[in-house]
Amino acid sequence: MQEGNPVPPRGSRSPDAVVAGDEVAAAGDAVAPEDAAALRDAAEILALAESDELAAGRAREAYRTRPMARLEPDPSIARLLAPGEHLHAVRRSALLERRESATATGASAGLGGTVYLTSKRLVLVGRRTVAFALEDIVEAMLSGDQLLLVMRDGRGAALRVVQPRLFRVEVAAARAAARP
Repeated sequence: MQEGNPVPPRGSRSPDAVVAGDEVAAAGDAVAPEDAAALRDAAEILALAESDELAAGRAREAYRTRPMARLEPDPSIARLLAPGEHLHAVRRSALLERRESATATGASAGLGGTVYLTSKRLVLVGRRTVAFALEDIVEAMLSGDQLLLVMRDGRGAALRVVQPRLFRVEVAAARAAARP
């Protein structure tokens, strides 16, 4: 490392170093408590994202050769399932923010609850129940840790769930299986 430059060249950091922006805190260096908490939080967020990405990759490979597993529905979704509709995934503590098309009334509405991915729909059960037919979803993409859904009629939704990358793969597999 050159004197006067506290950051070593890319690729030459010690494995014990934690990077935050342009600063490096090597093991044993003194770090202010608020900085330590921020570094710990950043490391935890990164670990969760990496774990989610690995799970998404494994699921993507699995769904290429076999169909999604069917889950036993809990009472909240069982009463809403149509004949022949099966449950594939559940995400508790989900937050959904709807975006309406320019011609619709009301700009957005945020809802919380449990999201169920079925063979035909994406259903949020909370104070209110909101459902999107899989055939109406034209795009599912990630923005940070939000899953953004775009509907055929111009509506959209931002969905915050645990393991959003894995859930995106599950939504894609369910959509593909639902196509005639």
